[in-house]
Amino acid sequence: MLTAKYVRDNLDAIRKSLQKRGSKYPLNELLQLDEKLGKVNRELQELRAERNKGSQQINMLKKTGKEPDKALTDSMSGIKKKIEGIEKDTPVQEARMQTLLWSMPNILDESVPVGEPPDGNKVIKKWGNPAPKNIPTHEEILGKLNMLDVERAGKTTGARFYFMKGDLVLLEMSLLRYVMDLLTKRGYTPVLPPFMLKKKYYRGAAPLATFEDALYRVGETEEASKLKDVEHVEDELFLIGTAEHALATMHAEEVFSANDLPFKYAGISPCFRREAGAHGKDTKGIFRVHQFDKIEQFIYCKKEDEQKYFDELLGNTEKIWQELNVPYRLVMLCSGDTGHQMTKTVDIECYMPGQKAYRELGSCSSAGIWQSMRLDIRYDEKQERKYVYTLNNTAVPAQRALVCIVENYTNPDGSITVPDVLVPYMGKKVIGR
Repeated sequence: MLTAKYVRDNLDAIRKSLQKRGSKYPLNELLQLDEKLGKVNRELQELRAERNKGSQQINMLKKTGKEPDKALTDSMSGIKKKIEGIEKDTPVQEARMQTLLWSMPNILDESVPVGEPPDGNKVIKKWGNPAPKNIPTHEEILGKLNMLDVERAGKTTGARFYFMKGDLVLLEMSLLRYVMDLLTKRGYTPVLPPFMLKKKYYRGAAPLATFEDALYRVGETEEASKLKDVEHVEDELFLIGTAEHALATMHAEEVFSANDLPFKYAGISPCFRREAGAHGKDTKGIFRVHQFDKIEQFIYCKKEDEQKYFDELLGNTEKIWQELNVPYRLVMLCSGDTGHQMTKTVDIECYMPGQKAYRELGSCSSAGIWQSMRLDIRYDEKQERKYVYTLNNTAVPAQRALVCIVENYTNPDGSITVPDVLVPYMGKKVIGR
């Protein structure tokens, strides 16, 4: 987790960042606790030193056959009670201190615009020309082609699940393979991560206190249900909400040489999210669902390489959408919209003719050292041990990408043209005809 020393060393930047975020994080409480615990620990050390000195005096007297006088024994008794009192109260204060350190937001990058969404977010680039189509939405198009069935999935599983069928399944597989091939050629190692993480590691990758409600808990371990202690409860498993979290934890508690970096990964996995707050048209079709497939880019690097790899990650995603020939825009998130664990984020929004709007397809973000401090991931350079920087970017969220492809490539006869770059994988140029 973040440390009190980190807070003290970066206090001005933290204050400024919290103000930009409009955060109600109780920084003053943390600082007061830090000061109080510092005094308490110093007092405890002094009392223990006095106790040790007194114990030595008593032992010396007893070795010579003498009994210690009442003043000495009374003094030792008083010291013992003071130590016991402090040791009784301190764990409560330390637990609160840890809670505050675990919940501290990341320090925003200077480039992040100050404001609240949506007006505070800034479009920094546009590519392609949205076609002025009057077309049905993707769920109508796919429903008529018998490629999407949400009604039966609702019956067997619940709302916002789906059965994808026929060529739509093959189109997703083609899309994922195309993206993975592109990233592999660019030096990214494909990773199929675990689809579950222990709570104690998930907490290192994401702000679990605020994110936990969006996750599916697999259930208590047998040990946790019996013992109910912190150690075993933290072994509880959660289904991952994104491969990013699994990739962030992969090197937890490891130390590398600076020469080992960077690590570049392309994680492919299903993702599971409750999406409890979603409503309206997003609950229809496959744009916002509880289970979806995604390829996530993730990089571990040195501080001085952060911007270079941020640009590289974003460039990879732009390349994908350009080759798919889908209009998109890049949006720099403002301070009030930047995620708790991120220093900066650029959203990738693609145009969806069925909604006549740009919609988010992914985010490119830097977490700085926020994740690596919580997961204890470091590297050695010039006899100094440093925390790695972690960056992530959605290469492609399959279901949302399919929505874009379907709505941008639908034909007047109801069929769907396969994007040129996917034809070699798909083996056909049109589906639904």
